[in-house]
This record gives sequence, C-alpha cells and structure tokens, in this order.
Amino acid sequence: MSRSCLYLAPSLLGPPGGIARYGRMVCRGLCQAGAGLRVLALADTAAGSAAASLFPGMAYQPCRGSRPEFGGRALLSTAQQRLALILVGHANFAPLGWLLSRLAGVPFVTFIYGIDVWEPLPPARRWALGRSAQIISISRFTARQAVQANGISMAKVRILHNCLDPGFEGPTSPRRANSALSLLTVARMSLAEQYKGHDYVIRAMPALLARFPHLVYHIVGDGDGRPALEALAAQVGVAHAVRFHGSVSEEALRRHYAEASLFIMPSRGEGFGFVFLEAMAHGVPAIGGNVDATPEVIADGETGYLVDPTSVEAIVAATSRLLAHEELRQRMGQAAMRHARQNFSFLQFQQRLLTYLSEPQATRPLKV
Repeated sequence: MSRSCLYLAPSLLGPPGGIARYGRMVCRGLCQAGAGLRVLALADTAAGSAAASLFPGMAYQPCRGSRPEFGGRALLSTAQQRLALILVGHANFAPLGWLLSRLAGVPFVTFIYGIDVWEPLPPARRWALGRSAQIISISRFTARQAVQANGISMAKVRILHNCLDPGFEGPTSPRRANSALSLLTVARMSLAEQYKGHDYVIRAMPALLARFPHLVYHIVGDGDGRPALEALAAQVGVAHAVRFHGSVSEEALRRHYAEASLFIMPSRGEGFGFVFLEAMAHGVPAIGGNVDATPEVIADGETGYLVDPTSVEAIVAATSRLLAHEELRQRMGQAAMRHARQNFSFLQFQQRLLTYLSEPQATRPLKV
C-alpha cells in the first residue's frame, strides 16, 4: 500500500486508553504495508522521536491538547501534501475530516468505538459522519448502536475488532494451579463513566467470601471514582479483601494476570473490551456483561461467562462456579488463550484494515 494518508487521532502515545491503543495498531498496520502516513494527535505531548522508533517512516505531530493547533496543522498538511485518503480517528473530528476531504478531493474514513456514537451526535457531527466514505467500527454492537442513534447507513460500516499487540508475549504453557483464589479487574474508575461494574463485584464479595474465605479482589486502574469504591468496600464489610493497586507498569500488570484465578468486569458500556482479550491471552477465564460488545470477545461457556451486569446474584453464581472448580478454570483458560490468539491477532487486524481501505469507496477521488 503506497497511498499517502493523513490520520487525525485523539491520542496515540498519550495516557493509556483503548482508543489510543487501537490507533497504534492502525498506524502499525499501515506503516508495515508501506503507506505514507502523517499523524496529528490532538491530546499527545510526546516527542516525535518516540513515534519514529515505534513507527518508522511515519510523520507525527503531537498537538498538546490545542484544538486550534490541531485544526491548523490539519489544514496545512492538506494544502502541502498530495493525499489519497483522510483517516478520522474519532466521530468528533468528522466535520474537520469532511472539510479536509473537500479541500483535497479525496475520501475520508471515520473510526468509531463505543459511547462516542451510541447516543445522537450534535447535528453537524452526525451529518459529517454520514458523509464518510466508510465507517470502521470496533464492534458489531457499536455499529448497531451508531446506526440506530445517528441514522448512518449500515452499508458504509465495516467491523474491525481490536487485536493483540504483535509484540505480545503471553504464557506459552498451561497455567499452574494456584490454591490462592483471586479476582482481577483492570479498568479506570471514573465518576463520568460508572459502568465498569466494580461496584457490583464489591457487592458480590460478601457472598463470595462466605464460600471462599481467603478470596481477594484485585483492582488495577485509577480515577476519581476510586474513593467511592473504597468507601463501598468498607460499607459492605469487605475492605480487607479488596486491594486497590492504582496504575501499574506493564510488567506488574502481567504479574496480575499471571496470578489471577479469573478476570471479572461486569461492564454495561464496552465498545469492545480489550482487557478481556488481554486476560484471555494470558490464559485467564473471564466474566463480563451481556448487554454491550463483550459477547464479541468472550465465548459464553467456553472462555468464560456472560452475566447480567446489574445482578449481584448472577455475578456470584458465575464466579462461584469457576472458583470452585480448578479443572474448569484450567480448561476455560486454555480455550480463552486459543480464542484470543486465533481470532484477534494483529495480522488479521492488518489484513482487514487494508482490505477495507482498498475498497472502491475509499479509493475513489472526490469531484470538487
């Protein structure tokens, strides 16, 4: 692929986040295919040298959160470069993407993820999103929600699930039995996004501890919602069994996955749920909610369980079943590892991305 692309990204090398991780996979896939890629990252403050080492040949400009700089550099890039395609990394940027596409006479493709498009967008964004040559969705669930909420054409939508990093190094042999039972959640704790399900797991802990007295619930991640969850753990009498670890290094996160009996996040708002994939790739069975995109990652009854995320009783039942049977955890963990590596590899991600961007609507010049 020798096409020249401008990619408008919310973030690429900034704070950890699912959209930034997805964006890095897009960049890696295009750079490895030989695309001429220029990235403008709105929220990033990283130096260009970091991007150069990760994505050789890619031009990268962090915009430090400045929308005027972001828009100005986008216009300048469009004027100075002979572009073949504009990639819009968030629905919020769709109006800018549309404007640039008209100026350059080339199509634009928009990526969508989750709650960013599940509700009706402001009129200008909705209108511009609908003018995308293609809309690439991280999941089928997000695609359906976006079509219903914003009236976009399903014919324009393509599904591109997230994937494991090509440098992922997980376990190569079956996990050893561990008599110390533990649960693990990896997720931010935000007052603005109280849907991850930490609170429901904490409310399930009294019943779980009655059956598994030495069980420990480990929470990795941080945010302004943490104090309320700490208070809830104290209120229901399980503070001694709930460990808040905050943000951790990649090495520490791998240790958490290696030591967890099972991964649990009964979320109600996942556009994909990369942490489920990450846990499963480490051979950890997972429990997730059944009302969002999680069923596209967890194979219910094979690699873990899907539950009503608002039912403490359902969470207790599924968790107890796995904690009580070591052989079941081992079997599901092995199935989870195979599922993650066979169905969510970087190579599959790259091949689908290149296929989508090679379709006629994404390659046909606009008449301006």
